[in-house]
Amino acid sequence: GDLAVVAIGDWGGHNDEEPTTESQRLTAVGLRRKALELDASFAMLMGDNFYQHGITGDDSSTRFRDTFEAIYAKLLPGRPFYALAGNHDYGEGLMANVSAQVAYSKRSEQWRFPSLWYKIQRDFEASGQVRSLDVLVLDTVVLCGNGEQNEDFINEELRFLGDTYLNASDDHGLNRRQAAAEAQWAWLEEELAASSADYLWVSGHYPIWSAGNDGSQQCLIDRLRPMLVRHGAHYISGHDHMLEHFVYEGLNTFVVGAGKECCYPAVNVDTTPPNAMRYMLAGDLGAQSRPPAPFPVRGGFASMVFGAEAVDVALHAHDGTVLYFAPPIARRSRAHHGAAPAAATMMAADATDTIEQSESVPSTMTLIVAAGLGAAPALGIAAALAVAILVARRRCLPGY
Repeated sequence: GDLAVVAIGDWGGHNDEEPTTESQRLTAVGLRRKALELDASFAMLMGDNFYQHGITGDDSSTRFRDTFEAIYAKLLPGRPFYALAGNHDYGEGLMANVSAQVAYSKRSEQWRFPSLWYKIQRDFEASGQVRSLDVLVLDTVVLCGNGEQNEDFINEELRFLGDTYLNASDDHGLNRRQAAAEAQWAWLEEELAASSADYLWVSGHYPIWSAGNDGSQQCLIDRLRPMLVRHGAHYISGHDHMLEHFVYEGLNTFVVGAGKECCYPAVNVDTTPPNAMRYMLAGDLGAQSRPPAPFPVRGGFASMVFGAEAVDVALHAHDGTVLYFAPPIARRSRAHHGAAPAAATMMAADATDTIEQSESVPSTMTLIVAAGLGAAPALGIAAALAVAILVARRRCLPGY
């Protein structure tokens, strides 16, 4: 049958003393109800997984149990939850340990966070037709930063990737985050170009457009949006604590950041394109929503049902009630389907198998980076990134 997915962002409790919020718990129950009703294949966790300042210890932190396992995993046993990092996961004004969230994948049966950016792939049958979905999961904090005041914290936290990024970027005057960002942009472009999936989606924490407190992200407007349009992809994110849908120049973007509360005020509508907004849940308990909310809304999430010809995206209130059905979004046209990976990518295949056998997630990441960029002088940047691309591609096949 159809392939269903649920997605939620900005869900990670209140702080270390209050590891959950009432609205988070209520919304988790609604998410469970809808996931079971749709028989969802997996859930997407779109960042700000642990408020207020991320994980400060290691992968044995009790926050994983209190904020994730007891709230989501317990309600949906056996379902994988694919995570990505948001600005609070990098500390938001303090030092955090984002690598602990990656490492926790080895401890949990349901938490999936294989690397800071990676790919989810699913093949499914709908109405007798075989269809495919690719979701490219981004680290938008690496791509765009989080203001000058947090740059040193982020650079320090990315040390677990290894120093190859710094060594490779000396000639370009980039810091560790900026060098990692360029590698991630290169990975994304190659994955988008190579994808032959019927449905191609990208997910990150920061939105492209948003009317909330944090507003639209110029970094993503400038670099991500043209890539998505060129390859027939669409985007789903969090960050602003609200639910939104925009359609602009054929690109659908969703903001689903109401995992632990509702909602931010609509103070940045002027940062969004005219007439692009299709829906907005905003304001305290949804008081500023367009159209008006039917009742006080405590939180929210999204569901996505991929069929033979289109995906139906719905935005839900905390109890699972559908607040908004987006018009069906058609599967990609053949004009957007990618070609086979470049020869440089195939050259790196032998190295990938060795990397895959690494026991520790952080050291695996170090190897990915070392293999991906250390060979840059000999292979050229595109070819050198191929190992990282292949590892990301293989790590999130359905069995992972």
